[in-house]
Amino acid sequence: MDQLPIIFFPGINGDARIFAEQLKAFSTLKVAQWLPPARSESMSAYAKRMARAVDPGGPCLVGGTSFGGIVALEASHHLQAQACLLFASSRDAHGLPTSLRMARQLGKLISADTIWKWTMRWQDASIASLPSARNKRQRLSPAQQHFRDWALSALLGWKPAPAACTIMQLHGSRDNVFAARRSKADSSIVGAGHVMTRTHSEEVNQFIIKALESCHSSETGITSIQQSRHHHE
Repeated sequence: MDQLPIIFFPGINGDARIFAEQLKAFSTLKVAQWLPPARSESMSAYAKRMARAVDPGGPCLVGGTSFGGIVALEASHHLQAQACLLFASSRDAHGLPTSLRMARQLGKLISADTIWKWTMRWQDASIASLPSARNKRQRLSPAQQHFRDWALSALLGWKPAPAACTIMQLHGSRDNVFAARRSKADSSIVGAGHVMTRTHSEEVNQFIIKALESCHSSETGITSIQQSRHHHE
């Protein structure tokens, strides 16, 4: 069951550390490293490049947390994704953070710095629960700032395409970034915030296991149907 390649995308300027506990639990999990984006590159175009960079060459399970979930949704169109897992993320514009939804209505009138400050104000409460994040956030490097500005701009113009595979969404009831009340989550973790892959890793891992089981069952069912048709032919 744990043989299906798993590809997860972290949040804006995030890395594999957000999935530290999942990397310990799932041997086939790989966390994508962000490629440098072109300044005017669309979300869909960027996700296509990311998909090419991480493509295992066969069926896989994709997913992501926060911004990474949105990229995973777009990348699933270019992978043999059996399902897309969203952690503290959104499957459409309705579930985006308040600052981004406001900015989408106001267009370019709000700067990336302002959007980021608004979003981080709500995120601080969730991040503070991590021992490694109790110190002040480090200043962004030029490359990180470029990525952040591009990501926020890309989100302003994001137009979700119809789902390419089954979407399975897990959300925390106390997520103040991607508000829980606006999510269309299939499952919720009571008391979890925006960084639930770290703070509630056991529940997240169980969600992944169920997704793998679902993919395995679907694949087995399809194989049985194909064998039955071949037999009758």
